[in-house]
Amino acid sequence: MRPSVNSLFAALPDALSATIFMWAWIDPATIGGPARVKNLMLTMLFEFIVMHSSAMIGSMLLSDMTRTKKFQALIGLSALYLVFVLAFAAAFSSTWPIWVFAWLFLCRFWYLIANPTTGEDAARRMQLSWAISAITYIAGCFATVLLPLPRFAITPEFITAMHFPENMTGDWVDHPWSVLAFGAFYFSVLALGKLNDFWLPAPAATAQPQKVAP
Repeated sequence: MRPSVNSLFAALPDALSATIFMWAWIDPATIGGPARVKNLMLTMLFEFIVMHSSAMIGSMLLSDMTRTKKFQALIGLSALYLVFVLAFAAAFSSTWPIWVFAWLFLCRFWYLIANPTTGEDAARRMQLSWAISAITYIAGCFATVLLPLPRFAITPEFITAMHFPENMTGDWVDHPWSVLAFGAFYFSVLALGKLNDFWLPAPAATAQPQKVAP
């Protein structure tokens, strides 16, 4: 079955993110060099925060609370997660974490915007989207750490130019290309899922009453 226009629209942000990660993995110099690769690595940490926040906010928006309580809860949750974003922005003396968080948050809810539904159908889409993203995130973490992935143009000299703090250690720091592969895999799976509407069955057509001949 050919994807619909809505499905193409829904998959576009994640497809763009996957392309950027793949591009940075294969040819990092042309996409901004060490600084941009470093930002993309931190983007995957932000995605974990966004995944958590979207589950909380989505459940709240689809709950039976009054609009006033929903608005108050939304403001409270947004302020809570904004603290994390501002802390990153202050630590790196840059506003890029704010824009990255906004982009990831948009990607998270873009699927529901592109498939305007309400009630049980919207809840089902949100829950399935979150479940697949969580499974893909965990699987991607393990796979890209355990599998022998090519480094392409990310040489030891390139890693040195990324200027990681001396007290920062770990597999992602030693093998930053694994994070780029992780991002490419993660967002590709999400884009493919949204392109196929997460393989959800089409809504059942309402049966038309048949006229009985007199």
